[in-house]
Amino acid sequence: MLDFMDYIQLSFAEATHWNRDNSYSSLTTTAQSILDFSTPERLRVHLSSLATPHFATSYTLGTVGLIDGSVSYLFSTVPFNNLPSRSALIPLRKISPGYRQVQAPTAPIQTWGWNSLLDSVSIPGLKDANHTEPPTRADDETSKENDLKRKATLLHASLHLPSPTTLYALFLRRISTNMQLSLAVCSTQGPPQSKSAPQASMLTHLSHDTGKYSNEYLFSTDNALFGWRGLWNFGPDPRYTPADAPPPLSLLSAGAEAYYSPISSLVGMSTGLRFTTLPAATEVPVLSSSSSRSTTPAPISTFPYTLTLTLTPLTGSLSTTYSLRASPNLAFSSRFGFNVYSWESEMVAGCELWRQTPKFKSGHDDDLEWARRKMRMQDFGVSLPGSPVSPLLEDPLSPEGTVGSKSDGEIETSDSVIKLRIDQSWNVRLLWEGRVKELLVSAGVGLGPGSFSLSPSISSAASGSAQSGGGGPGTSYWRGVGVSVLYSS
Repeated sequence: MLDFMDYIQLSFAEATHWNRDNSYSSLTTTAQSILDFSTPERLRVHLSSLATPHFATSYTLGTVGLIDGSVSYLFSTVPFNNLPSRSALIPLRKISPGYRQVQAPTAPIQTWGWNSLLDSVSIPGLKDANHTEPPTRADDETSKENDLKRKATLLHASLHLPSPTTLYALFLRRISTNMQLSLAVCSTQGPPQSKSAPQASMLTHLSHDTGKYSNEYLFSTDNALFGWRGLWNFGPDPRYTPADAPPPLSLLSAGAEAYYSPISSLVGMSTGLRFTTLPAATEVPVLSSSSSRSTTPAPISTFPYTLTLTLTPLTGSLSTTYSLRASPNLAFSSRFGFNVYSWESEMVAGCELWRQTPKFKSGHDDDLEWARRKMRMQDFGVSLPGSPVSPLLEDPLSPEGTVGSKSDGEIETSDSVIKLRIDQSWNVRLLWEGRVKELLVSAGVGLGPGSFSLSPSISSAASGSAQSGGGGPGTSYWRGVGVSVLYSS
């Protein structure tokens, strides 16, 4: 489950129209959300608040051997006026990442309050390239909001206690419609007896996204590390795509990254491919009143899926993932890794199951609502104008008013989710995340016969007792049990 500050940063990206999917670092995010989730350690309590539309605070208290905690503050120039901040209202799918539906790449918004020398100049073939007319008095509020977004800046600081005290700071700034700059600082205080200066490092990250491709440039003061990431999307360029063009059904992306440190002579590189279905592939077109029931269109793909292939030439590592959303509430994912130099392999499989309960708005329920629900359960396609699509084809993340959304009187709410992960060594992780009253609770457990963190003596004893079929000294199938509670106002 994401922290409250991560939820605010995610909302900041959405408010400033920054496409997180169009990045090489997000190439395998769909599989990682299902397979690489972490279970809480011991007991941890999060108290957060969105004090003002621009300012948020968060406090964390945990017991991991010793009592520890953190204090976090966040400031944003973009106001979060309509953002659900109470833990009882935050959508669970927002803070519990699962199957991630990649959206089609879009061109940067050229009329987003940016001053340009090309004001009132029409560029043929460029989508949304013309600037709007100067705002009138009635549009003053919209103009102020666009001006705030144009100067979008986010400041975040987190102090982790007790000693050694660690300070994390983040500065995020939108410097143009297609460029974003972030500065991250990490400083750790030395031991109390030591008089040495605190260890600190800074990471500079410059992102450039045009829709068709994206570039990221990185520099870290730790060993003077330079890095570059790039992603290219095959298909038409969204900057020159007509507004009335049909939406793409799938997306094929290729990317690479490279790192070099002149101090430590460290060199690293990797490359990858991603193929995914887009929302348009599973949507059923809306029929007009003159359409016939016999000519009901069918979706191109019944199940959204994502495939990735990554290769690290220097280490010889090859990894493939396959993720599938079998229904709006059920998703599967698998990963197979292989090393051509050591002949080592890795196989991981996982799934997530959401539990949803339909609720109805007051004032919209009537005596015939039971009949409408009965018809919706039996209808596996669109047969009448305005009727909903099959439950198997609905997208729980689709906005209201689009194909696949609920009717006016019905709201689909996510109550809880169960995530399961298992690897080739029979190490199992089980995580439950849900809402209890006004609290967001995350409880997890880790089981397995072996762990890479065990010492050689304990590992040999554990393997010997496992082969004998019984438990013995040094054998522990429990890898971790914990509960995390989040409350925000």
